[in-house]
Amino acid sequence: MRQTIYLSRMGRTALLSFLIVTVPSVASAQARAKKSSRLAAPASSNTEVQPQLLNADTNPTLRFPIARASLSVSSISYGWLDITRGGIHYTVEQPPKKLDDSFNASTAEIRDLKLEDRNNTVVFRDGNKRETVFYVPQDNWGSARGGREFFAATAEGASGTQSIYKTMLDFEAMLALVKSTAAPPAPVIAAPVVPASPPPSTPVAPPAPPAIVVSSPSGAGENQTVELNESPLVIRGVAMDSTGIPVVSINGSPANMRPQNTQATEFWSDPLPLQPGATPIQIIASNSAHMEAKVAFTVHYTPKAAPVNPKALAKAEIISLLQGAVPASRVAGIVNERGIKFTPTADDLNEIRAAGGSEELIQAIQQAAPPK
Repeated sequence: MRQTIYLSRMGRTALLSFLIVTVPSVASAQARAKKSSRLAAPASSNTEVQPQLLNADTNPTLRFPIARASLSVSSISYGWLDITRGGIHYTVEQPPKKLDDSFNASTAEIRDLKLEDRNNTVVFRDGNKRETVFYVPQDNWGSARGGREFFAATAEGASGTQSIYKTMLDFEAMLALVKSTAAPPAPVIAAPVVPASPPPSTPVAPPAPPAIVVSSPSGAGENQTVELNESPLVIRGVAMDSTGIPVVSINGSPANMRPQNTQATEFWSDPLPLQPGATPIQIIASNSAHMEAKVAFTVHYTPKAAPVNPKALAKAEIISLLQGAVPASRVAGIVNERGIKFTPTADDLNEIRAAGGSEELIQAIQQAAPPK
């Protein structure tokens, strides 16, 4: 038997209000649960994340999907980071209003490169601009909009961010790794059946030596010569090793070091006064297995020419003073005080003697002559 329930006007109004408020609230709760589930996904494993290889035969380019954040991490764009031998290029894909965030930076312009462990980002300076980037798979673009979402996204892409850092430090090593992984397997050739015998002992490969990347002075590398006109010199770089933090020395003296993670350290020298001419530099990094890596180069120092005193005397001015009855000893004092702005030849000195110049004046002129 069916029952009919009659509601008063007040009862119908209350029921309608309940439905209007409750249904959207359930939908909102479901959306929040779905979003929370995506952000709570486990972080990536420690497996090496390899970039996409483009133009392998002409201009090898290693491409990563990334996000670029402002200092406040509240303004984020997404796109492709292309790393080459000559530098990096960032192309924004979304959002459209951030297309101006794209940038180029040559290898020489990149400095203060660091891997920030606390928030899993790579930071560096492009000229005077500080850049912060981190790995975000293309399917997750748009997921890091600040706050907890930002830190969840950087944690999830931590291994990819480490690959970006390694590629910027040593492009050739990452390129070789990507090429070796992409190489097709060698064809299998059936071997004739032979009686089984004990397998020979396989020699254990020796541990690999550390890697050294010199960032300052610019252009320094194995067997290279770097021209400088400023002294003193501070040598900077990064040393890496798969077994731990290597120990670095520069010309036999321990370098200053600041570890960046468990396998890499930034290093720098004390200020090195330079003498005119060539100065050999040798950097050595050694690991716990006593394997060493060396980088040797030469710094050629040419001091800047000293500025000429605007009151320095020309040859004609010296002769004019002598012919104007100024004593030669007084002219010598003026030369010692102001200097000269010409390189005297034997004929010049004879002309000055003929005008009344003394040997005291000749000696003052010779001592004040600019270096040849």
